[in-house]
Amino acid sequence: MGDQPVSTVEFATGSDRADGLPHALAVSRVVCAHGPSGGLQAVLEKGRQVVFGRAPEGAGAVPLADPSTSRQHASLEWAETGLVVRDLGSKNGTWVDGVKLEGAVTVRDGSVIRLGGTVLVVESVELQKGAKLLPASSELWGDSLLLQQLRGELATVAPSNLPVLVLGETGVGKERVAAELHRLSGRKGALVPVNCAAIAPHLAESELFGHVAGAFTGAQRASEGVFVAASGGTLFLDEVGELPLDLQPKLLRALADGEVRPVGGSRATKVDVRVVAATLRDLTQAVAERTFREDLYSRLQAWVVKVPPLRARRLDVATIGRRLLEKHGVKEVSADVAEALLLHDWRFNVRELEQVISVCVVKAAGAKLRRDHLPAALSDRLGTRGKESAVAAPPPLELSVPRDAQPDAEALTRALTHFKGNVVELADYFGKDRKQVYRWLERFGLDPSTFR
Repeated sequence: MGDQPVSTVEFATGSDRADGLPHALAVSRVVCAHGPSGGLQAVLEKGRQVVFGRAPEGAGAVPLADPSTSRQHASLEWAETGLVVRDLGSKNGTWVDGVKLEGAVTVRDGSVIRLGGTVLVVESVELQKGAKLLPASSELWGDSLLLQQLRGELATVAPSNLPVLVLGETGVGKERVAAELHRLSGRKGALVPVNCAAIAPHLAESELFGHVAGAFTGAQRASEGVFVAASGGTLFLDEVGELPLDLQPKLLRALADGEVRPVGGSRATKVDVRVVAATLRDLTQAVAERTFREDLYSRLQAWVVKVPPLRARRLDVATIGRRLLEKHGVKEVSADVAEALLLHDWRFNVRELEQVISVCVVKAAGAKLRRDHLPAALSDRLGTRGKESAVAAPPPLELSVPRDAQPDAEALTRALTHFKGNVVELADYFGKDRKQVYRWLERFGLDPSTFR
């Protein structure tokens, strides 16, 4: 969790990035995700060595404001095997993807490199021709190149009225993508989200298109439905693949005609709605299995946006994690915590990250987030690093020396050792007057001063 947000990298493309890249571009860079130099980045070019450290030398020197790094700590450069990181005899060592580096190793997109208290992330991605790279927004946090490219794509399609189909794993932020599309669209109406999987099948038509009073049992009042509620704005149909098959042609008609007719009603209502749909399901397979209409799928996928999972854009873990921690008022995070968060695969994406951060904050109780606040699945990625040797705590004195019995020489010796020869505490423990305790000591020939 770096101290500064990572800025959008500038590429020598001969074109303003807001106009889109003139050709596909393979980009590799390394970014400081946590540490005193948070936000620092270096583009990795073939034929050029980059050296990190407290005071590195040479043309490719990248100084780190981290006193726990060596003067020349580690280097990265291209070789026949790919991008290679090499430890340069550092005092504290170099760790790559949670493993201590011995010599050199080839890294890949998403590799996490630890140098002292600094955590770096490698990005190696292929940017599409025409891609626009846009910085973080209020809806979509993250500094990875893939997310910058995604924001650029959303900015391109948002001003149109095209239906957009958003695809991605659970918890990846599809609703945030819909919110960003709505924000950039300039539409004055509301963003109305609907979870299609949560609608009771017998109420689905009424939920979408509304109903007149008395249309069915329990319909005591008229309801406008979400299409009318979203008129002038954006309707987000989450889990659209779960819509009942018999309702799909009615949704298709509403999209094609721009009007809806409430259940039990005779008149259609014109609506101006931009539809954004999202699903976890493979709709092409659903079409083949005839559980989703091909014509509806064709209309919904006018523009398809694919949201990459969090494990494919590890740099965003740092940015999103930092924003979530700020919401909880947490400002300090150890390098161990930052590294562990970046190493985790996040099967449930941002939703899982939010949950883990919430648990850590509760455990930390306002203090700096440390490794022992992490769930075991994340902490274990660091191996034995930073773990103190387990020391067995002495058993409570009450287990070996009863408080309500007259002690023998062995028990009194144990009690004196525990209280370090303090006779006042010894008397309080047994609930006796100090004179009585001194009589015991005299009887067994014990001198409290020798236990201090």
